[in-house]
Amino acid sequence: MAPAKMGAGGQQMNVNILDSEDERSPLDFESISRAEIEVFGLIPELCPTLNIAYCRYMRMVGYISCSDEFEERQKEKDKEKFWPTLTKANCLHPALSANMCALFMNHYCGIPFDQAFAWHRRVEAQEWRQGIKPIYGVTVSEQYQAKMDDDTNKLTKAALIKEDGTTSMIDAKDVPF
Repeated sequence: MAPAKMGAGGQQMNVNILDSEDERSPLDFESISRAEIEVFGLIPELCPTLNIAYCRYMRMVGYISCSDEFEERQKEKDKEKFWPTLTKANCLHPALSANMCALFMNHYCGIPFDQAFAWHRRVEAQEWRQGIKPIYGVTVSEQYQAKMDDDTNKLTKAALIKEDGTTSMIDAKDVPF
């Protein structure tokens, strides 16, 4: 695992670059594998900033919860500015929209649109691979369905975000994937 560094606002940020997906631990969405860099065309030096901007968008749309007052204030400011765009676009499921996420990340966080779009798709693929999120409209191969019954292929614990914004850990076997 090799750390890559970049400066953002004068601060050093790190991202773990994994040689193999086998090195990834469950719920690690901050590390990136060499394969993901290649497949999604990501710039490794942007990965920490991409993750921060992505999380900011996901907090705004309610997919992840805020961990402190700073994030809560930022969420409210972002919602005030960007929610009209989501409404105008008739975006019913903003957490699933790579386009809306990339538009937000580009306009409010200064991230290149293509990198923001690719980051959303990378996280979506990782969530699908780990059994956290289904990809709607995609028929899953019989070989992968067989793997889904293998507990080593998916999380044993998953974060459940309730409608009231609270988060709890649940056993993956209790969730219909």
